[in-house]
Amino acid sequence: MSGSAPDPRPTVRRVVPVAVPMVVAVLLCATVAGATHGWPGVLGALLAGIVVVAFLGSTPLVMNPVARSSPVLALPAAVLFFLVKAFAAMAVLLLLFDVGGVAEHVDRRAFGLSAVVCSLVWTALQVRAFRRRRVLTYDLDDTPS
Repeated sequence: MSGSAPDPRPTVRRVVPVAVPMVVAVLLCATVAGATHGWPGVLGALLAGIVVVAFLGSTPLVMNPVARSSPVLALPAAVLFFLVKAFAAMAVLLLLFDVGGVAEHVDRRAFGLSAVVCSLVWTALQVRAFRRRRVLTYDLDDTPS
């Protein structure tokens, strides 16, 4: 029986085409923020890019194996993972912008705008990757033949 073996790392194969343009977007945000806000703008844009990639990139890395192993547990796991990421995002923002901490070295406006831009770029790249992926869909009749 001939056939292709399943890809041992399908998640990595899906993340790589998104990662390279994402790095370009982060560097572009850092360049613009550096030109407009100086060194604190560069730090803010780079931190925003790291936070966006960590938060949005962790979803397929965590959820794809869960969905493959147990489709029934995929939805509860997704909701739990969303809550964990929401609390982690609050913790990261509190740590980054605590008075006397990193806040004096990072431009908040550059961080916020870069986070929005990087999130939109990530989402657009994921939509593009999904549209290019071939997913077989079957619509079976409910009536027996």
